[in-house]
Amino acid sequence: MADLTIGEVARRAGMNASVVRYYESMGLLPAPKRVNGHRRYGADVMQKLSIIAFAQKAGFTLTEIKTLFQGIEAQV
Repeated sequence: MADLTIGEVARRAGMNASVVRYYESMGLLPAPKRVNGHRRYGADVMQKLSIIAFAQKAGFTLTEIKTLFQGIEAQV
């Protein structure tokens, strides 16, 4: 899958682009690469957004989800 724009990511995830930017600002999503000043996300961002949505439905806060991601990344 080619790099995705923020609009494509938001549409596929069923959320507003502002939510994607907010997750990025919180550190839940890595800063995407930029092409001509525009965000370009890899396909892996869709998996992370699915995990965030699942964890939220399970009752985790965004801060707890961030801690979870940091723990997983530290072990990789």
